[in-house]
Amino acid sequence: MTTPIRYKKAGLKIFLSLIILATGNCYTFAQGKLLEVKLVCHAERGTVLFLLQRISARSGIVIEYAEQYINGGQMAELKEETTTLRNILNNLLAGRKVRIEERNGKIMLIPTSFASTALKQPDEYMLFGYTREEGSLEPLPYAVIMNVASGQVCQSNMFGYYSLRLTRGRHHIKVMHTGYPLQMAEILIVGDTKRSFTLKPTLLPEVNITSGCAPQKDGGSNVDKYLSSIYNNFLGESDPVRSLYLMPGNIESQEMMGQLMVRGGDPGQSTFLLDGNRVFNPTHLLGEISIVSGASLKSIRQFKNDFPTRFDGALSSVTEVNTKDGNMDRWSGELNTGLMAAGVAVEGPLRKGRTAMMASIRRSCDPLFNRKDGNYRARFYDIHFKITHLFGNSDRVTLSGYLGNDHLRIRQTELQYLQAWGNRLATVNWRHVIGSRTFMNTTLNVSNYHNLAGFKLNDVDDTTGAIISSDAYNNYASIERYEAKTQFEVKAFSNTEFRFGGSIVRTIIHPFDTNISQELSEEEESNEPMKPLPFTEVVLYYENEFHPSRRLLVRPGISFSAYRGMDYRHTVLQPRMFAAYNIGRHQQLTFSYARMVQYLHQVTSPALGINSEHWVPSVASLQPAESNMINIGYNFNNGKVVSVAMDLYYKKMNNITSYPGKGNFSYDEDTWPDDITVGKGWSYGAELLAGKKMKKLQLQLSYTLAWSGRQCDDVNDGEKFPFRYDRRHNLNLAVNFQPNRHWNFGAIWHFNTGDWIPRQADDEDDDNPEWPYYDRCTPSYHRLNANVGYYFTTGKLKHKVSTGLYNVLHPNAGLQSGIWNINNNDFNLSDNRLFTPVYYLSYKLNF
Repeated sequence: MTTPIRYKKAGLKIFLSLIILATGNCYTFAQGKLLEVKLVCHAERGTVLFLLQRISARSGIVIEYAEQYINGGQMAELKEETTTLRNILNNLLAGRKVRIEERNGKIMLIPTSFASTALKQPDEYMLFGYTREEGSLEPLPYAVIMNVASGQVCQSNMFGYYSLRLTRGRHHIKVMHTGYPLQMAEILIVGDTKRSFTLKPTLLPEVNITSGCAPQKDGGSNVDKYLSSIYNNFLGESDPVRSLYLMPGNIESQEMMGQLMVRGGDPGQSTFLLDGNRVFNPTHLLGEISIVSGASLKSIRQFKNDFPTRFDGALSSVTEVNTKDGNMDRWSGELNTGLMAAGVAVEGPLRKGRTAMMASIRRSCDPLFNRKDGNYRARFYDIHFKITHLFGNSDRVTLSGYLGNDHLRIRQTELQYLQAWGNRLATVNWRHVIGSRTFMNTTLNVSNYHNLAGFKLNDVDDTTGAIISSDAYNNYASIERYEAKTQFEVKAFSNTEFRFGGSIVRTIIHPFDTNISQELSEEEESNEPMKPLPFTEVVLYYENEFHPSRRLLVRPGISFSAYRGMDYRHTVLQPRMFAAYNIGRHQQLTFSYARMVQYLHQVTSPALGINSEHWVPSVASLQPAESNMINIGYNFNNGKVVSVAMDLYYKKMNNITSYPGKGNFSYDEDTWPDDITVGKGWSYGAELLAGKKMKKLQLQLSYTLAWSGRQCDDVNDGEKFPFRYDRRHNLNLAVNFQPNRHWNFGAIWHFNTGDWIPRQADDEDDDNPEWPYYDRCTPSYHRLNANVGYYFTTGKLKHKVSTGLYNVLHPNAGLQSGIWNINNNDFNLSDNRLFTPVYYLSYKLNF
């Protein structure tokens, strides 16, 4: 029974061979080893790549090669002859540095530089390069690159650089990034191969927050720029940075301050990095608007669960914000105008494919912004610019800068506020691909921050309403910061990566003595300068990321810092650890531990009720602030519909600072450390972030259950007391509905329990200097923001009209401002709000 079948198979092979002989320019003449097979070739001319494909197709023999090593676009020709495949390939590839080998039933053309070491090195090589946006060549940070067959994954860094170790042969590579269609590529690996992937963006409106996809390589949280947004500020524009307040563990201080606080930490314990350069106050209008508009934004990433060793000097969180590098292909821009502000951003090539620029400017509209019968005056502006130049395929240099200022003045009968602050930044960055396994990033930063805060108390005659006397308290301070830092990333083995680097920072604080007069003053010269407070910090760090198994990732690291400020010196080691274990394809468990040290202290005076902070360095009597935190997390993400992230954390803090009970708002040049209260703090809780995406509807829920407290020896008889912003429950619910490509509806509902405040003094306690610091709580608070957007196009122009209500609901007095009464040492509450329900209307044009 088997003989006829064998004859049939043999007949089929003979038939197929006759077809090949009849149709090809190269004919199989005899059987044997692949390279010794005899072929009959006709004369033919074409590129080397074309002729190799013809030989492979007509002979039925697979020939694998990397085009960059054979110069496949060069012209060549085949001669009329009958000879072996070896001779044909030798003639065709003469003068090219490749070696012809037969392996596993295939012919492989191997570069001689790799063939000579094939016996000495493992049969694995590096695939490396950049992930970037099509056309603009904008680097895409945190893209996922996956080997489909093995499931091996790597992630590009914040600059878009990636490296993936692969075995020799042909691989199918999958490239994924939020907001971009998935890209597949087939790549032949016969040596270290440089390949940049360009992804074409899907143009979806604005931004949204996600909890990240499992598996994740660190505890950072992304804000994905290309998802539909539901967070609009009251200027009517999308505010990606402000959307961080929707994340669990993040809360906003009182409306009169508007600063970000993370996991029970003070505002000064969170660091904001703009293109790697520190910004001391990244807000406009007392926190209601961020300094980075959506038009200039490239990426946002916040770290509060896990701190990689490259971060230093922040106990609570680090937020990395990067602006666009500029479009290398074409000019484009965005115009945004509303009732209270207007802005424009442009980007494009100065030299196509080589040099690009990005610039944006935004300014408040004074006539419309200054409302409330002239008693409320506010204005701001900000300017971003960046120039990017490519030196070949391995070097990218950027020069970026930022300039911004705010001015706020509130006039009331008995009380007046004055607030003015601004930032100036300049950054030079060089990114260099050293080789197939090594990437380097070097940055030089210069920044300056100034802050003027003052208030004026009027003694008013109750009968006539006339002002009897006035006392104004004006304070000014500025900070200069100079930094040089560099970082190396080395892909040593297929499962091991090293990161190490260092930085040196020189900071100079310029304090001024408080000017007490009859009127508020905006002139720096009216304040008497005090002795500058300089200090220097040197940091060295190292971390090692490795995979003991396919499911487990471990990243231990350590940071060493040396500090010198005036006559005080301090050195410290800061160990870090992050580990992640994948449970199947969609679930992951994480663990992290971080020890953080902060040499720069922010002390805020409750006497002002606005961001009247002082920055002071560590000295012998004011030790550096320290924290130790552990975090256990769980992530689920099926990649399509549902994502869930849960975290449990505990954080202990030492040497944290505040002003003493009566709210001293100035400090003497020689005794200022004695005016600052030092104590301990702790915070622990549970966080939940859940999201569901449907075709037209998106839902996101974040919830935080947290406890936070303080203990100071000279406050409350040394007993523990609640942190001022110890909000037990914090809830955010965001809904976005997009029925079609023209309409978008969004709403955000926020709820939190009240803040802790000092109780008002009474006759019994007037003479007691150690009365409880915070012993009563304001009522719970909730509010609602709602917005509607309409999209349409005219030719190549894209338009969006937005309208909505900001602070629709705030029915109870949860967010109240407070100020010390200087005359009777009492803490009084005020229901005055800067931002009551605001209607906005804005128009955006993309061109």
